[in-house]
Amino acid sequence: MARTPLRGGTAASPSALALAADAARRFYVEGQTKVDIARQLGVSRFKVARLLADAQDAGLVQIRVTVPSSLDGDLADALRARFDVRAAYVVKPEVDTVPGQRRAVARFTAGLLEESVGPDDVVGLAWGRTISELAAALHAGLGCRFVQLSGALPRPDVEESAVELVRRAAEATGSSATTFYAPLAVPDAATAEGLRSQSGICEALAELDRLTRAVVSVGAWRPGESTALDALGDADRRALARAGVVAEVTGVLFGADGQDVDALADRVIGVTGRQLRAVPDVVAMACGDVRAEATAGVLRSGIVSTLVTHASLARAVLAQP
Repeated sequence: MARTPLRGGTAASPSALALAADAARRFYVEGQTKVDIARQLGVSRFKVARLLADAQDAGLVQIRVTVPSSLDGDLADALRARFDVRAAYVVKPEVDTVPGQRRAVARFTAGLLEESVGPDDVVGLAWGRTISELAAALHAGLGCRFVQLSGALPRPDVEESAVELVRRAAEATGSSATTFYAPLAVPDAATAEGLRSQSGICEALAELDRLTRAVVSVGAWRPGESTALDALGDADRRALARAGVVAEVTGVLFGADGQDVDALADRVIGVTGRQLRAVPDVVAMACGDVRAEATAGVLRSGIVSTLVTHASLARAVLAQP
């Protein structure tokens, strides 16, 4: 009588395989518990666990998981494998323009937060166009605490200040907000130190050590694509480009190899690279194909645990050397 090999090189008879298949059908198809299956088959719960393992080893169970049609699972898998991120989601925007990409990525990220954030979470929010879209998409009651990650600067394409954006996210979700008024970057370290020492700003920045999650966007080191760069003069921009900066995340700068570039750190009012690396889950949103090199650099840094992007940028990132 032919036998099918199982784990450890042993073999099973047709009757053993039939029992394993019966247990697998009850568990995977009918949704019965292992306790119920054990009672019905007259075996122990531990035997049921072994039968389920045997069913998989013998090829009797074939599990196929698909992703929604609005996502590209193959690109997400490739990003996870290439950059060793914990989770990656690649959306397919209905309107494949930069505003459409930004809207799709932000709305998907808002859904992730609504599914995973709870009252015990302290969630840091960056500032910018994609974060503004995210705040507009949040509706579910979260009851968490939102914390402003950094100062900001006026931009014609972002109506709300960093303070207003964090407060709007908190109000929409029944959460509290910790905010402060300050620019993202200032001309010198002494000015930055003076601002950080002010009571309201000092207390808000202390909250950054308590973050359980941070939601940021990836900026490329070019005009119009980085909040930090747009806050600087031409001389600073050129100097930082010569230092190898290709990407920015809420004022923290990165080179193409993922290494931090600290040349601006003493002048930024907000979260530091050290603090971001200590956050259990950093969710990075990346939009616009011009940010391929920047996104690859940020992913190489190891600072990102969850990436949300769109299909064309995902392909461009994977094409980076």
